[in-house]
Amino acid sequence: MLRPMRRKGAFSVRFGWPAAYAVLAAGLLAACSVSGSPPAGSATSSARTGPSWAVTATREPLTTASGSAVSHDTEVMALASQGGRLFAATDQWEYPGAPAAGQILVKDAADAPWRVFEQTGSLRVQALDSFPIPADQGLGAGHSLLVTQAVVNGRSEIQWLLDGAGSFAPDDAFVLPSTAAAVRSFGAHESAGVWSVYAGAEPTGILRATWSPIRHTLVFDPVSELTAPPPNSPGLKTQKVTGFADCGGALYVTINTTLYRRNDGAVQPGTARWAAVYQEPPVGARNSGLRGLTCVTHDGAPALLTSTEGDGDAFRFDHLPAGQVGGPAPGPGQAAAGLSPALEFDPGPALRQLLAEQGTTVPATGNGSIDYVIAAYNNFETIDADGASRQFFGVEHAYAGGCPPSRTCGPTASRAATFDAQAVFAVRTDTGGTPSYVLRALDGPDFTPAGPVGKPIRSGQAFVAIRTIKRSPFDAGRIYFAGYDANFYPADGTAWAASAPLTAVDASMNGERS
Repeated sequence: MLRPMRRKGAFSVRFGWPAAYAVLAAGLLAACSVSGSPPAGSATSSARTGPSWAVTATREPLTTASGSAVSHDTEVMALASQGGRLFAATDQWEYPGAPAAGQILVKDAADAPWRVFEQTGSLRVQALDSFPIPADQGLGAGHSLLVTQAVVNGRSEIQWLLDGAGSFAPDDAFVLPSTAAAVRSFGAHESAGVWSVYAGAEPTGILRATWSPIRHTLVFDPVSELTAPPPNSPGLKTQKVTGFADCGGALYVTINTTLYRRNDGAVQPGTARWAAVYQEPPVGARNSGLRGLTCVTHDGAPALLTSTEGDGDAFRFDHLPAGQVGGPAPGPGQAAAGLSPALEFDPGPALRQLLAEQGTTVPATGNGSIDYVIAAYNNFETIDADGASRQFFGVEHAYAGGCPPSRTCGPTASRAATFDAQAVFAVRTDTGGTPSYVLRALDGPDFTPAGPVGKPIRSGQAFVAIRTIKRSPFDAGRIYFAGYDANFYPADGTAWAASAPLTAVDASMNGERS
């Protein structure tokens, strides 16, 4: 993290100015507006009573047990729906107490409390995902696999469970080389009738586990398929594998600043199993590079969405290649295999307009400006809302030179970036032509910061970031949000989860068509 926003003149180098300008001129700044005044001819909702940016949400305590370790959780890293339940991965990063360790929580029903599913020894349980198992894999249709990684009983383990199992079984685990090894993301992909789950382990690399249709479990290969450049390489922090996407018949992955594509089957001589197809320019030491890798459909064809940490830009890759790809790795700011990034969203103007609607004027540059953004921490979550398939994702932003007087802020990272306390998310809509984006923020009594922040920041004082969004597995009419980002600043009990009726989001969308 903490790479400042790139000024937009860099687009002429990175994307090609004519293409970027076409996207912007076609309506990016207008489409991404957060104005409460709908364009002419748009629908409005009589149920909408507040400002267009506000979505009233209800926080749900992660624990009600006095003295529970969960009360000190600082972040919710991921939500996952599986077997009719909702799971959460938490951590205690920057909690000043000891011992600090995250948990895996579960919610069994809409009216059930969160409870501890597994107590871990991991400072951060960073990855949690659920994948449908293809019907041709020995179980038939309707089965799914929950996958996570945590330190358990002194060992770092990738763990999985099938459908509604009540706990992780010792046999359904793969031990990583050391407790320092951690997984940030998982992916799944089927090729030639073989279904596999992939784990992005830092610093091990990409590990592959094939599903056994006979044993009904995963079988891991201990040898990594891809080992990225070693730690301390120029422009790279470590081998942080930030996301996978199964798209257009192939599996893609982002490792810091590089987008790779997997070549399935027997690779041709001189062709790598994982081919680099895009390279973002180098980033700062605490910056994760590319984030949010997700497969979407654009103009009837599969496409990839990703974002760049620092400026929060979201861009799309169309015309995904078929077959195997090879050739020399692209240089900084370059793509290969016929790929070309198309800029879709620059969050800076949209954030400034959102803040203006809330009474804060933010300059475009200099002290008080928005100087750092993360968009789509884990992925762009696709949810049907208001009659369209849309992508939801959290947006965190920080100010240069301190918090504006009219705002409530959370942590200050490295004495350089002060983060806004509000929980903001964006909604992407792509119904043909140029995709549009709008910004929203969680609102209501549960999302009014409880006074000035302390050191450590405590529960309810700041919300900072929506890391993860999922539709409710209990009620199709609700949506769950969760998060917080400690940003290298002491925190205690700042992790949160909340839900809102999808009608509240629908109403906000009706209040402003883009």
